[in-house]
Amino acid sequence: MSTHRNGVVMNFKKIFLAPLFFLIAGLCAYIFIFSQSKEDYHSISVAGANWGNLEALIEKQEKRQLDVDLEGKIVAVFFGYLACPDFCPNHLSKMVSVKNMLPEKIRNQFAVIFISVDPERDKTSNLKKFVRSFDKNFDGFVPDKTHLSILKDEFKLVINKSSKNEFGNYLVDHYTYTYLYDKNKSLRLLIPFEMSIDKTVEDIKGISRG
Repeated sequence: MSTHRNGVVMNFKKIFLAPLFFLIAGLCAYIFIFSQSKEDYHSISVAGANWGNLEALIEKQEKRQLDVDLEGKIVAVFFGYLACPDFCPNHLSKMVSVKNMLPEKIRNQFAVIFISVDPERDKTSNLKKFVRSFDKNFDGFVPDKTHLSILKDEFKLVINKSSKNEFGNYLVDHYTYTYLYDKNKSLRLLIPFEMSIDKTVEDIKGISRG
């Protein structure tokens, strides 16, 4: 009688506990995979935004002023101007450091674009010379006033020009975030200027994984 009961108990364990074990194991595996694929970014996530269209930025140029091919690239776009006394040169220096810290494969797929918000004074040829003094593969252009107005709406830009001083000079207050796009030209992150180089590198690596 006892042997029969033990046999029933053993069969019960085989029939009910084995599938339960595999169910729990499968659930644990799913949770692990999901948690590994989910990215936590230091920057501001704007995935799915209906503004900041990179393709529109390129297409709306009166003539193609960008030399770099953005196909399949992770693209960092920021706005500034040549007479900018602090943010713009500091940001370009930061992007050089960021690029140098990226693994070679990602580094070769990383593009930096500088767009001027001061078409009154800046020229594309001068801007290209400026950005390439930091890295020969950096690029940029100066939109005309009509194009800049379109970009202000598309990229939610705030641009304020100060009054001219006695020498005719002025400053331009402008957005200091960097717009980061994935290889499909989808806007993914807004990177604050004050964010560290290490955290910026981590976010770019995360975007490169998809």
